[in-house]
Amino acid sequence: MHATTIRFTAPANADWEALRHHLVRLAFEMCHKTPGLHSTALTVAPERREFGGNYVWESQGDADAFLRSDLWKGEVARHGQPRLERAEVGAYIEEGDVLFPADFEERLAGSQPEQPSSRH
Repeated sequence: MHATTIRFTAPANADWEALRHHLVRLAFEMCHKTPGLHSTALTVAPERREFGGNYVWESQGDADAFLRSDLWKGEVARHGQPRLERAEVGAYIEEGDVLFPADFEERLAGSQPEQPSSRH
């Protein structure tokens, strides 16, 4: 799995309530049209004039496909170029279950007495 963190800078006169509504609409659109997306937390930080999201993807290819999509291009046209960070997900907790890379146990081979259960 891979993560993408995206932060847009809002204008000084941003309407934060309208932006919150926009993010809810965006979330509904993304959840039905975005292959490989495990989860998203769309965020607002008025004190820093930032908004964006933390995304977890099945693969980096899925993240890259989103960044080429019309939906993404529309967000960039509307809000400008954001700061973008990418990273491999080492472990992910979803509703109390720990998910981790399929080859984790092979890489760890014997270094821990108890292996966690997982969903791959």
